[in-house]
Amino acid sequence: MTSRSDLQEPANVLYRIKRGLSGYVSYLAACEMNASFSEYVLYEPILRILTARNYSVQCEVECPGVTQPAAGDRKRLDFLAIGHGLRFAVEVKWAKSRLLDVANDHSKLAGFLKSSAGSGARAFLCVFGRESSIGGLVLRPNAFQERGDPVIASFGVTRYGCRIFELKLSNQALQPTNRAPRKTSTRKRSRAARG
Repeated sequence: MTSRSDLQEPANVLYRIKRGLSGYVSYLAACEMNASFSEYVLYEPILRILTARNYSVQCEVECPGVTQPAAGDRKRLDFLAIGHGLRFAVEVKWAKSRLLDVANDHSKLAGFLKSSAGSGARAFLCVFGRESSIGGLVLRPNAFQERGDPVIASFGVTRYGCRIFELKLSNQALQPTNRAPRKTSTRKRSRAARG
């Protein structure tokens, strides 16, 4: 596998999150844990990767910059990470189809950025799922720009992968988000395939 240790932050940690999640969920699938799959399964490995890269991390942080409901659950960011001179929020989604409604995540991340104006804060959306769901992913609203290549764990059965997008507010230029996923594999080609 190609080394990504030369990447600067936050690109380095984002790549590690994509790679780590793809392998971790493939491992869980091998353990026949598919019935428990949801975005919450992704929280622990994300937390471990961020802290291993020396980020100070808070989970389920009350979201600044958004109107909170008068009653009931407060709107919260999945992760707030601070380190390496950076401050960023991460929202996590498990895609079950190619069309993904991220309006609520967009609202929270936009509120975070607006409340952090001038500080250089950044906001990311981490989308995980089967390759068939994330390969031709369409985000609604499409206010995000993909960061780095997708990572797909291609171990022969179900292929899981991860893509990370950065929120771009209306005054920032957008780039298309429909990239073909990059596959990673530990399988060797069969002798018949090698010729």
